[in-house]
Amino acid sequence: RALQRCAESGVLNLSEQHLSGELPASVCGFQEASHAENWWEQCPVLKLDVSHNALERIPPEIGRLVECASFIARENALQEVPPEVFAELPLKQLNLRHNRLEALPC
Repeated sequence: RALQRCAESGVLNLSEQHLSGELPASVCGFQEASHAENWWEQCPVLKLDVSHNALERIPPEIGRLVECASFIARENALQEVPPEVFAELPLKQLNLRHNRLEALPC
């Protein structure tokens, strides 16, 4: 349901979904899949919220969400963030509070 709502609005809200380990590949590959009734009407991911889960890793493929300007991953178990978050995403908002981060990529 969240993927279908995102296809209509551009907002992918996966907060409090009991996600653990790595962010699912279906999230990073959202742009390549068709979640709207008509593929040409599908909105790109503009905002991704994965807060309040138990995610430990964000894969480098997150960089495929090239129109995502807001990434919220607060209150997870992230120990690192891939450089693609900073290099590929046109971020205007980033929230990584309350994770296990020791450093951010240069």
